[in-house]
Amino acid sequence: MLAEKNRIRNLSTRWLTPFKIALFVIYSVLFLGIVWSFVDDVHNISDWFSGIMMAGVYGYLFYHLMLVTTKLYRVEFDQEYLYVLLRKQDILIPLENIESIEIATLGGVYKVNLFHKDQLGDHFYFKLSLFYPINAKSKDALVNVLRKYVVQARGKRQEIMPNALHS
Repeated sequence: MLAEKNRIRNLSTRWLTPFKIALFVIYSVLFLGIVWSFVDDVHNISDWFSGIMMAGVYGYLFYHLMLVTTKLYRVEFDQEYLYVLLRKQDILIPLENIESIEIATLGGVYKVNLFHKDQLGDHFYFKLSLFYPINAKSKDALVNVLRKYVVQARGKRQEIMPNALHS
């Protein structure tokens, strides 16, 4: 039986950058519209206070949505590494450093949790496809291949005892 060829597979959508820009614009317009609706209806001081409080709540929500959007990256993988593609440089993450890969949103955004902090932090996100609910079966199968490689890589990892003597 022939061994499987070690090839790089793309997990992310090609349209990630326009998608991120569109999300930033949508979040900003929605937030400004919500703040404007609260400010526009001010008739007395209690309305003003409740409007500021609600705008703060929505601001907090949109802030966290933008944090998730800024941590969206283009991702590829093979049997040994997860490649995070950045503009200036790419980051190689050994598969044994990946703790888990879980779906974060219904729109096909996955969260990668790492055992050790990397240049990206202890977690980051990737989006499979712009049409995720439609092609979910094939895209989820690709993520399951990555999960299988992660489990295999963790099985090969050598555990070093904290009190071990190194030569």
